[in-house]
Amino acid sequence: MKKTEKFNDIVNYSDRAFDYGFRADHVPETPVYAAREGEEVFITALPYNGTPIEEIEDLFDAVDFAMVEELGRSRYLSSLQIYQYVRLRGLTVQRQGIRNRLNKMKKLRLIREYDLKVPEAESGLKAYDLDYKGFQIALHRGVLFHKGNRYLSNKKKQELDKFDTSEDIKRILVGNMIVLASLMNNVSCKRFGIMETMRPTQEFPITDGCIIRTAANIQLDEESILLYEVVRSGPHAMRKLADKVSRYYTLINDTRYLENNYYGYKAVPQLIICGECYDHCVKIDQYLRSRNLINNTDSLLYTEDLFYVRRTLQTLYELDETGKRTWYSLPERKVFTDMEKIA
Repeated sequence: MKKTEKFNDIVNYSDRAFDYGFRADHVPETPVYAAREGEEVFITALPYNGTPIEEIEDLFDAVDFAMVEELGRSRYLSSLQIYQYVRLRGLTVQRQGIRNRLNKMKKLRLIREYDLKVPEAESGLKAYDLDYKGFQIALHRGVLFHKGNRYLSNKKKQELDKFDTSEDIKRILVGNMIVLASLMNNVSCKRFGIMETMRPTQEFPITDGCIIRTAANIQLDEESILLYEVVRSGPHAMRKLADKVSRYYTLINDTRYLENNYYGYKAVPQLIICGECYDHCVKIDQYLRSRNLINNTDSLLYTEDLFYVRRTLQTLYELDETGKRTWYSLPERKVFTDMEKIA
C-alpha cells in the first residue's frame, strides 16, 4: 500500500479560521475557469538569476517553503489558491503577502507565471508552476512528483512539444478548486490528489486501457473514492472524455484493481464529471449517451464549477435522459469543541 504523504493528508489542512477569499453570497454568473474562444497561454519572460538554491533556502520562512510545496503537489495554482492552501495549513499570511512572495520567487526563477488571455487583451488569468530551482526545493521538502505533476524545463517542453494549453491549465486549476472547497466546507475525507492515476499495480507501458488520470481525486473513507474529471467546452473535449469514460469502465470492472491497486484502495472509485455549468453537463451527458457510455450498472455523477465558490455540501448529481437532476451531498466532518474532546 502506498504511504499517505503529508502533502495529500487532510489532517494537515484543517485550519479554516481565515477569509476564504470569495463571497459565498455572491456567486458569479460565469465560471472563472470556463473556456474562452481564442484564449492562449503567455509565459512571463524574466532575466536569468544565478542565486544558489542553498542561499535562497537560508532566507526562506515557513510560508515560502509551503508555497513551493503546494505548487509542486498541485501542478498549477492561482494566487488565491496558494493563499488558501497555505492558510489551511495554519500558517499566517495575507493575500497581499502571497502576491509579494510570488513576485520575489519569479525574480529568483523559482516559479513560472502564465497569463491566460485572448490575444487582444492586456492581461488575463494568472497561474503559477515551479521553475527548476523551485522544483529542487520541493524535492528536498519531500514532495512526490509523478507524470501528472512532473517538472519540465521550457527547453524540454519545446523539444517534446509539451506546452500546456489554456484548457489544460484550467482543468488543473478547477481540480484544485474542488479540493480546496471540500477542505474549506469541512467535507469528511481522508486524502486528496491532483492529476494522479488510478490503476492496478502493473508494469508500464499499460496497453489494456486499465488506467485513468483525473484532474483531482478525494478519498472520503475506505469505501468511497471520488474521481473528478474536469471538462471544458473545447473542440476536442468530448472525444477525449469519451475515451476516459471508456477506460474508467475498464478499470472498475477489472478484478485486478481491488486485488492490488497503486494507492491500496479497498473500493472502486466513482467518476464525477465537472462541467462549466448545468447546460454544459447536459450536453456532456447527451453526448455520452449517444456513444453508449451511460449505463445503469456503473453510473456517472456530475458537478459544476460554481458549486465550488459556495459554502455547500450539495455538489453532486445524477442526470436522467431528460436532464432531470437527482442530488447528492458530501458527508460533513464532525468538529469537536475542546470540552467535547475532554469529555
